[in-house]
Amino acid sequence: MVYDYDATSINEDESGCQLLDGFAIFIQLVLAALAFLTLIIKRQKESPQRPLLTWSFDVSKQVIGGAVVHTLNLVASHIFGKNVEEESNPCVWYFLNIFVDTTLGVLVIWAILSIVKFFVRFYRLKGFQSGVYGEPPITNQMKNWTKQLVVYIMTLITMKIVVVILFSICPWLESFGKWVLSWTMGNYRIQVVFVMLIFPLIMNIVQFWIIDTIVKHKVLGSIRLSTDEELSEDMLISDGEYNTDDVFFNENGSEEGDANSISSIKIHTTNNNTDTFEEENSIYELRTSHVNHSCI
Repeated sequence: MVYDYDATSINEDESGCQLLDGFAIFIQLVLAALAFLTLIIKRQKESPQRPLLTWSFDVSKQVIGGAVVHTLNLVASHIFGKNVEEESNPCVWYFLNIFVDTTLGVLVIWAILSIVKFFVRFYRLKGFQSGVYGEPPITNQMKNWTKQLVVYIMTLITMKIVVVILFSICPWLESFGKWVLSWTMGNYRIQVVFVMLIFPLIMNIVQFWIIDTIVKHKVLGSIRLSTDEELSEDMLISDGEYNTDDVFFNENGSEEGDANSISSIKIHTTNNNTDTFEEENSIYELRTSHVNHSCI
């Protein structure tokens, strides 16, 4: 599959695309600030909202991971931008890195973290459950955060290895990248703004939101119980286990029919689809018997 583009439109400005000059670095800092802002907005909209410390731990992993991936993207762009035959455009390769990272890369990250989650549960490894940092002191929480950060960084590095292999076996991707960026050829600044700000911002927002959902701890729904009256430490017998005509016996085998208390509780269950509460009135019997102990 070949994408045609006007080769005559490639001039010195294209080959002179710089990813680490002053203008490009400024664009990268703007991108980082905007991407971080989207995570703050996501926190404001999430429900239930994570505690600030937990959210900070989660986001810091993404920030550090993003810096690692960005560095790897720059290195990969320069390596693939300098082939044996002719010098290629590093902006094209940076565009391709972002494109693959935020599409196929997200699937790779999800798959690896799912495998890690399985082994963590299977072997009951402490401190590796994503988004769970334990109780204070902060030193203990930092240890758990460090463990999870190492796993996350290794996941990102593995993802980049997959991307590099893909570039090696699919050389036609360079032609695709040049075709997409053909409208920016000849204007270095427009090309850098699109490749390092506009396109990454759109794609990274989606990527950050998805990964933030993956790495944060999921809180399972719970059943809420409300009592009509305060219950004592009497034994709770499930509904249907005993009928109202049941007879209790004491240790001597004689009938004991004095049930001291009968209380009922209401179970409120959350309907996940409609977010409404359904009330099921179920009678539970709490019976206590006074057993007369006799001395022989």
